[in-house]
Amino acid sequence: MMSEVPGRTTLAGVTATPANGTFSGRLRTRLAASPLIVDALIALGLTALSLVTLWGGARDLGQVDPLSLVLLLLQTLPLALRRVWPMSVFVLTTGATIAHASLATEGINSTLGFLIALFTVAERYEPRRSALAAIVGAVAVGGLIAWKAPLPASLSGLVQTELAVFVAWVLGTWARDRRAHIGTVEERARRLEREREERAQWAVAEERERIARELHDVVTHHVSVIVIQAGGGLRALDRRPADARAALEAIDATGRQALADMRRMLGILGRSGAAGEAPKTVARPAAPDETLAPMPSLDRLGELLEKVRAAGMPVELSITGERRPLDPGIELSAYRIIQEALTNALKHAPGARARVRVRFEPAALEVLVVDEGGNGEPGLGMPGESGHGLIGMRERVALFGGQLEAGPAGRGFRVVARLPLGGLPTPGAGG
Repeated sequence: MMSEVPGRTTLAGVTATPANGTFSGRLRTRLAASPLIVDALIALGLTALSLVTLWGGARDLGQVDPLSLVLLLLQTLPLALRRVWPMSVFVLTTGATIAHASLATEGINSTLGFLIALFTVAERYEPRRSALAAIVGAVAVGGLIAWKAPLPASLSGLVQTELAVFVAWVLGTWARDRRAHIGTVEERARRLEREREERAQWAVAEERERIARELHDVVTHHVSVIVIQAGGGLRALDRRPADARAALEAIDATGRQALADMRRMLGILGRSGAAGEAPKTVARPAAPDETLAPMPSLDRLGELLEKVRAAGMPVELSITGERRPLDPGIELSAYRIIQEALTNALKHAPGARARVRVRFEPAALEVLVVDEGGNGEPGLGMPGESGHGLIGMRERVALFGGQLEAGPAGRGFRVVARLPLGGLPTPGAGG
């Protein structure tokens, strides 16, 4: 299975190591999927820190009495539900902080509970509502500080507290905006991925229809040959039995080829309407030169290579093995594979040189196209040529039950297609 990426086409069978494959990545993924566990750990951590500090003899968290302990716990433990009920947790922690400080006979340092709750409110609610909550909290805490120690003696503590409230609100608002931005980016990425998949499905459907249309022309050619041979055989039946026999043998061979190509064509059309794929599209109209020109075959490779050379890419051609007539469908597929590979090279490797090798084997036809030495800048390709790169190559190779290999080769790209010369592909091949 292959996929096309901007710049070059790569094999999709190679999987990259995910970014979250490390221990820290897996841990972040699990924590992100369990926010209540994270909040519970934060609440228990702050509670444990406060209790250890209080029992260690420090007096900046108040006295060790039941009421003070309850108020101290109410400043931290509710944080476990801060994402479930953000505003309720903020009101509870802020109220416990004010009550704890107002009951103390000496000045105390508050826990971070109400600031974390304010951060959560700013992260979860719209700025107008969270700003109102921050202002109410700042006024309540500031008023308590001014009441416990009149100005200007309490000015330093008042400024620090109000600044901490403002910073918590700003950070929460920033986190809210960042989360919204990330959500927008992720949604856009999902939409682009869906559109890419839909374009790929439409491209497959269009390419299959193009192949089916060309196979229809091949079958029509076979039928025309059968009709001509049948007419000649009838005329020679009485006077030239040997010629009649030759005509019947030609009809037999051509008819078998026609049946094979018809089955392939019906298979292509059947896969086009398979479940989960794009609906059948209207085949693009053939260009005038496609309509009037002979059916492409390996005999027309010279014309194709001249077009490529005229577009600015030097191409070398080598043919090995015993050149012999093949099924027109196989020659057509081989021609199209070479055409698509060279077109991709022109588009993605301007300045490169290309080599084309066609090898005739006893049981298969092998096509090799290699480009090398491109400057890495995108090109324009040959005017008037269109296609869908490896999508079309893959479909044409699967049509005959063959094999396709494509991937980077040094500074260039390499495409190898192997088309069996006998038999039909197994059912569902390449679908």
